[in-house]
Amino acid sequence: MSQAPITASTIISFCTDLEARSEAFYQALVARFPEQGAILSRMAKDCAKSSTLVTRTYQETVTDALETGFSFASISLADYEVDTDLSAEADLSHAVGQALALEETAIAFYDDVATSSESLTA
Repeated sequence: MSQAPITASTIISFCTDLEARSEAFYQALVARFPEQGAILSRMAKDCAKSSTLVTRTYQETVTDALETGFSFASISLADYEVDTDLSAEADLSHAVGQALALEETAIAFYDDVATSSESLTA
């Protein structure tokens, strides 16, 4: 990751990439563990919905503060990198553990973004 200031656009790009990779991860789990397909498919769909919601919210509510100097200086995107590659030998227990780590990291990312941008919202 570069040391350049992290703008709102950078955060949104990271969010959409995180959600796309998460969706693909859950779809891979559906293929690997079809008996768990119903819940895993819902999780994949939730990731797609989140990506759409983040993008739509950004496009509809961008403010000058976000694009003319505000920086998420306290955030390092490297802290929120997640492993969404499912190894060929991963069993359901390992996959669930990987999914939990993914979700915990995503929650921490979104919480930190919300905290960092608190001063911008009414």
